[in-house]
This record gives sequence, structure tokens and C-alpha cells, in this order.
Amino acid sequence: MATTHIKRSTSSSRLVNYAEKRAVKKDGLNLDIQYAKSEFKQVRAVYGNPGKTQAYASRIAFSPLEFNPKDPHDQTTVLAVAKEVYAKAYPHQQVALYEHADTDSLHVHAVIGAINLETGEKMHGNWHQYRDHLVHITDQVCQEHGLMVTQPDPNRHEKRSMAEIKLRAQHQPTWKDQIRQAVDHTMQNPLIRDFQAFQDDLKQQAIKVWERGKNLTYQLLGTNYKSRGTKLGIDYEKEMIFNELASRQTQSRTNQSEQRFNATTDPAQSDSDRTPELPGHSDSTTIHSQNVPRSTTSSDRTDRPTSQPTVSDDLKQLRQQQRQLAGPIKTDLTKRLRNVSKADQPDQSGKSNRTQTDSNRARPKQPAPQPTQRPSEPDHSRDDGPSR
Repeated sequence: MATTHIKRSTSSSRLVNYAEKRAVKKDGLNLDIQYAKSEFKQVRAVYGNPGKTQAYASRIAFSPLEFNPKDPHDQTTVLAVAKEVYAKAYPHQQVALYEHADTDSLHVHAVIGAINLETGEKMHGNWHQYRDHLVHITDQVCQEHGLMVTQPDPNRHEKRSMAEIKLRAQHQPTWKDQIRQAVDHTMQNPLIRDFQAFQDDLKQQAIKVWERGKNLTYQLLGTNYKSRGTKLGIDYEKEMIFNELASRQTQSRTNQSEQRFNATTDPAQSDSDRTPELPGHSDSTTIHSQNVPRSTTSSDRTDRPTSQPTVSDDLKQLRQQQRQLAGPIKTDLTKRLRNVSKADQPDQSGKSNRTQTDSNRARPKQPAPQPTQRPSEPDHSRDDGPSR
């Protein structure tokens, strides 16, 4: 069983110096291991691509149940397996291999040159892609040699370094623990439903968080301690946080919709149930027929309190009030119309007489036409109104 690790480095010489000091065995791929530092430098100069990233530091560790760190034969086997892994994973890169036996498990440190010897270009991507690629190749080689394949623990929610593990054993919290505790406290608040509220709540706990590509970065305010969510654990990664916030927003909208629906369908709060049926209104009849039963049993009528009026009683009272008010209003309106018509008749008759007289005066005399049948005009001389 083998575990892998890889990360970017700005100095290949520093990596070589660290790994070479405690190496029990060493080997190289596409370089002379005795001159590893100078050959890394020569390749960068030849291709004119110095850049900031010079190499990648990687490590493969093997289980002590399979290999004994003190056994020379096991040391040789482990170095051969590691070289095969890196030869398949990075066939066109310079790789310097250094085997260490100073822990309970045999492990090999690899310094991988960033420049591709065929294209002259640097490795492009992120450490997630490099790690997944290396893990896949390692599992294949281990199966070919009859070794156990590492199975990731799906229940592991936190990733800790050796320094953190040692501090945890001494019951001493680390700065990463402070970030984890602050995030846990924030996510326990059900009112945190968006990323802005998430940021504001963490800021009150002296934690700054921001998006960085596919990751979230956390930092202790006032310090240089910062870490990506992927290093803190699954529960602190961007995808997990954003999915939880989106789920809370959806649940909140669902609850609000249910509350509005219950408020509109509650008989005690519904206006349609309290509005009596109006005569001649088809809509009110339909709504009332849907909400109120058309007939009741004798037991229902006897159980109903006598002091509470029914809907039919309210309708009778309403119709009676309408009839009582309609009578006087209709009588008063008839009297007003009669007075108006009497006041207008003299004006109209006088006006028509003057108009007819003026037209007769202005019209020249012409031969009288043959009389035709015309309806008789009313005699305005007998009008009751005063003459002018």
C-alpha cells in the first residue's frame, strides 16, 4: 500500500539538499543523480524558461506491513517501484529519487523538474490534477507488483499535517483548528443562507474568507496564517459550503410558499368564506357553493348555536334592507325627474317658436307646393308654462 503527495516548489536545489542528506539509496530519471542540481539548472538555461516554479516535490510512502525500512532488499524493491511509477507518470521530465528509512515506513522523495524535455514547456495544471494522475499510476504499478492499493477513507473530513497531528496528541490547538471551529460555528446558524452572510459572520470571529478559483481561502486576521479549504477538510471546501447555502435558500423559499398557501386556504382567514352570496351574482353563487355545504343533517342544525346567524338569515336581512332603501330612493328620484321635465318644456317650446318664426321671415316667397301628408304638430300655445 502506497500513499502519494506532490506540491510546487520555487527552488529545485533546496529540494535536492533536503532529500539527499538522509537518503539511504538514490536514483535518477533523465539525469545523472550525482549532478542533479547542476543538470536541473542547465535545462532551465537551455530552454530559456526559468520562471518562478523550478520543480515539484513529491513523495511515495509504503506500508510497514509490506516493507521493512531496515531491510536492504526491501529498500531496493521500494526504490525500483517508485522509479517505475515516476517513469510512467512523467516520462519526459527530469526526476531525482531519494529513499529515506528514518521513519516507520519506507518512503521515496522525488524532485520533478518543471520543464518538459521534448517541448520545452512547463507543467501546466494544478496540484489536484497532478496528485490524481500520480495516484492513478501508483495504484496500477502496485497492482502489477502484487502490493495493496490504498483505499481512501470516505469518512475523513479533515486533512492534517504531521505537525498538526503531533500538536493534537499534545492537546494543543493549531491555527487551522481555530478556522475550523469558526466555520463550524457559522454554519450552525440557520440564518446564514448566502456567501455574503457567511463572510460577515466569519469576519466577526477574526476570520477572512474569499473565493479563489475553485477553492475558498481562509485567513486569520492580523496574521499571515491562511489555508485553502481543501487543506482544512471536505466540510470546508467551496463546493460543500456553497451547496449547503443553496439548500438553505431553497428550503426558505419553500417554507414561505407554504405559509402563503396556508394563509389563503385557512377558513378563519379567508374572505370568500365571510362574504355572503349576493343575489344575481353568478360568481358569488359558485364560490359559496364550493365552500359551504348545500344541506345539513338534523344533528348539525340542532348542534349549531341559536345565537349565531346562518348565511341564509344574513341574506334575507340584506335583501330586506335593500328593498327598504330602494322604495324612498325611487320615489324621490321620480319627483325630481318630473320637476326637471316641467322646467325644461317652456324653454324648448319658446325656442322652437322663435326658430320657426325667424326661418319663415328669411325664406323668400315661392309657389306653394302641393300639400303632402305630414303628421300634425302639437299645439304649443296651450302649454302650461308661462309665455314670454
